[in-house]
Amino acid sequence: MTRALAKAILALAMGSLGADRGGWARAMAAECDAAEADGRLLGFALGCLLGAWRILPQHREGRFTLLRHAFSLGMLLPMAALLAVAAILGLPWIEAPNGVAWLLVGNSGSGSLLNAGSRSVAPALTLVLLQLSACHLPLAWWMLDRDWNRVAAAARFGAAAMVTLLIVTACAALNVTALLLPCTMIGVEFAAVLALASMQSRQDRHAADRNCSKSV
Repeated sequence: MTRALAKAILALAMGSLGADRGGWARAMAAECDAAEADGRLLGFALGCLLGAWRILPQHREGRFTLLRHAFSLGMLLPMAALLAVAAILGLPWIEAPNGVAWLLVGNSGSGSLLNAGSRSVAPALTLVLLQLSACHLPLAWWMLDRDWNRVAAAARFGAAAMVTLLIVTACAALNVTALLLPCTMIGVEFAAVLALASMQSRQDRHAADRNCSKSV
């Protein structure tokens, strides 16, 4: 178990070095057997990981890795939690006289905005909002994994869910301004996803050009 953990940590360290430091990664791999023979494989792997993370801001791939982690952990996962809480508390078909703060603390004085004719759409509104929340979890994982095709698919699903939520809310004669904050946040997310995908494309072209120049 310890060996498998050390190998996983070492693989993460090697992957964090970037293409420009492939020699360092090969040196880590070469030293791995000696560290294992001395019984210090886990400590060696942890040292390699700390060293690799210390130099992340110093190279292009490292800075992009830090940016993707910051976006996934600091934006996508909190947004998933906020949307889930909003769905559980009844956004947008529950009246919230205390404004946006009710998303965090709840509101015992709130009441349903749906009448007898539109009450049947409440489960659908909640389900769509929960789906929008749930799609952020694989989106964060695929962002870290740089699986841009799946990132794009999750982003399209999120956009479709948000549009559906707006349409159903409007058809139920509810106040769509209750969805202003989620819509704004989703728009910021999609703009950030497009920017990160564009940065990845430029980085891939830069790496390809560098490899071509080395081979000439």
